Amino acid sequence: MLFSVFLTGLVCGLGEMAHARRFDMKSENFATYFGGSFGPSNLSDGAFSLAAGTDVTTDKIVRSNYSGEVGITLTSSRGGLRFSGEYILGQTLTGVSGTHSSGTKYYDLTSKVSALVPMVSAEAPIWKGLESRAMIGGGLGYAFVSLDQEYTMTAAGATALGVSDYIEKASTQALAWRLYTSFETLFVDTTTLSFELGYRSIRVGSLQSLKDTAAISGAQTKGSDLRNMDASNRAFDLGGGYVSVHFRFYL
Repeated sequence: MLFSVFLTGLVCGLGEMAHARRFDMKSENFATYFGGSFGPSNLSDGAFSLAAGTDVTTDKIVRSNYSGEVGITLTSSRGGLRFSGEYILGQTLTGVSGTHSSGTKYYDLTSKVSALVPMVSAEAPIWKGLESRAMIGGGLGYAFVSLDQEYTMTAAGATALGVSDYIEKASTQALAWRLYTSFETLFVDTTTLSFELGYRSIRVGSLQSLKDTAAISGAQTKGSDLRNMDASNRAFDLGGGYVSVHFRFYL
């Protein structure tokens, strides 16, 4: 008898707890999240093509960006804030050939450009239901950009360009922003799945060398700007359109 009363009370208590935590998108206001993105890249060959050497062309470009992101969101009925840290990686290129206009191969190149981007975004709902919602948003942040490139010279290239094998390392900071629209829906329990479509910009106007290097475009000293063949600064945009998927965990 006592056991039956206890069991009945336990079931009722669990039922009340489950009912109390019933997921309602309109009332949830704090979540942690993680996710990733993929999309076409604006980077192209901007990291190396203008520093390739006189009458030298390269044969590959960066076509895509990838990223991983973690953060927290604070939301209300009127909108919300999203605090995030994102690691963005342009497609790593290997086996890029630098070839003179005569057809002689001068070198092989490996190129990698990445950025760590802390960002704050504001979000506003354009539709909200019990378990789903659609939002628009925009974010502003600061990108810590890194460039790593390795040149392996051929005998002909070393003779013509006057340099041996070398590694180019540089970094910089740049303003970053993004605009996006997203759709979020309940996945399981208090976890949601968010699909995001957007555009980001990370425009780099110059990079500073992290080491002394004898490069094709000239001598680089630690702390100096990386130059192109015409002495202009090395510049590119690591941004582009993207699609992402995030898992949000409401507490």
